[in-house]
Amino acid sequence: MKKWVILMISVLILAACEAPGIMSNSQKENKIAVTQMIKLKDIQYVALGDSLTEGVGDELDKQGYVGRMKKEMENWRGVKSVTVTNTAKRGRRSDQLIDQIQSGKIDDALEKADIISLTIGGNDLMKIVRSNITDLTKEVFDDKRPAFQQRYETIMQLIRERNPNAPIILIGIYNPLSIFTKEKSDMNTIMQEWNSDIRGFANQDGHAVFINVVDLFDSNDNMVYHTDFFHPNAKGYDQMTARIIKTLHEVDLNKLSHGQFDFKEEDSTDE
Repeated sequence: MKKWVILMISVLILAACEAPGIMSNSQKENKIAVTQMIKLKDIQYVALGDSLTEGVGDELDKQGYVGRMKKEMENWRGVKSVTVTNTAKRGRRSDQLIDQIQSGKIDDALEKADIISLTIGGNDLMKIVRSNITDLTKEVFDDKRPAFQQRYETIMQLIRERNPNAPIILIGIYNPLSIFTKEKSDMNTIMQEWNSDIRGFANQDGHAVFINVVDLFDSNDNMVYHTDFFHPNAKGYDQMTARIIKTLHEVDLNKLSHGQFDFKEEDSTDE
């Protein structure tokens, strides 16, 4: 009888020791099944906006954050290849972007886009600065803000008329003048308010995401500016890209993309 008791206990102990391995294999099979549910496809990435999307200032010629995002996307689940259509132009304002979209010249690209990114607004602010350089007050920016809100809303509507579902990455604006002074100014408040408007449009859309970059360029301590002290350099674009990726992790890329693609699971090794 004692031999049978010892045998039964030994069997139970061995079963308990093996159970984690069995569960682990089952979990791995489930992960593989989930991964296979996302079908590989050729991704069309359309980039819109101004010099930041064009990649001005990138001394490494990696096409700014857009080129870096392309490289990141090529490692996503569900992505076979990435084709970039970059329609951005240095100096472009929101009214000029509206004209570009309404011209119909990029309709085909927008309709086929699987993901879209956008930088716009910086040149709108600079136009206000240049036009009111002798009497620049916050009230001047406040007066122009509703018109910018309307133009941004129009841009979102025009994009969605051509493509109702593609995730849109809305990158905020920053104040390059902040590198020359540590003092708080009305420009800090203006940046917060105008970025809040852009964030609001992202939230209203449901499949758009706002990327805050103000803090990345509030000084040049980390040497993130190009020699013109206006555009990012390669390091600055690296940081922009990292912020985009971090934010996409936080908002759930798979949900944002309607299940088209996602970040890959971190590699794990058996102990």
